[in-house]
Amino acid sequence: MQTQTHSLLALAALARRGTLSGGHKRNLAILFGSLLPDLFIYIAWPWLTLIRGESQERIWREIYFDAPMQGWGALFNSAPLYALIALIGWLTRKTLAGQLALVLALAALIHIATDLPVHAEDAHRHFWPLTDWRFHSPVSYWNPDYHARWVGSVEALLGLALCAILWRRFPAKWVKILLTLFALFYAASAILIWTR
Repeated sequence: MQTQTHSLLALAALARRGTLSGGHKRNLAILFGSLLPDLFIYIAWPWLTLIRGESQERIWREIYFDAPMQGWGALFNSAPLYALIALIGWLTRKTLAGQLALVLALAALIHIATDLPVHAEDAHRHFWPLTDWRFHSPVSYWNPDYHARWVGSVEALLGLALCAILWRRFPAKWVKILLTLFALFYAASAILIWTR
């Protein structure tokens, strides 16, 4: 799945409207948690592209599969690590820090759970450090050799539905503008998937 879909899904599942009991902080923790599994890519990609001058083809066909990147990928996509953080958050849930740790970890786990079925050749080690096993899915969210057209269509529909859910939940104008942009992106994606 694309990162923004993970974020919209986690926000739809966990975010709350209002500011009671640290609501804004809670929603930011959910957003950050939903981004965490992909964070290593957002740090590495600009460095590899702008500083090292690597081509996109080399980044995604070679460097991404090298040991250092795979190590960071295993760390940032570790379900046991986020489960431990969630447990600590749940045990300390009477504190704001505990509540934030819990929703951050749950958002990351939602990301991992929805990544697991859509990564084929580029599967992560989601159960590291307990095991290096990877689930190589028969479908991919990006690779046309693994039914990406269908997966992308489902993701576009899911994205539109999530935008509608969050549109109703959050009345702030800036949120509605952002959700409108996401909805336009998903609509354009659905059209592009079937016209290329």
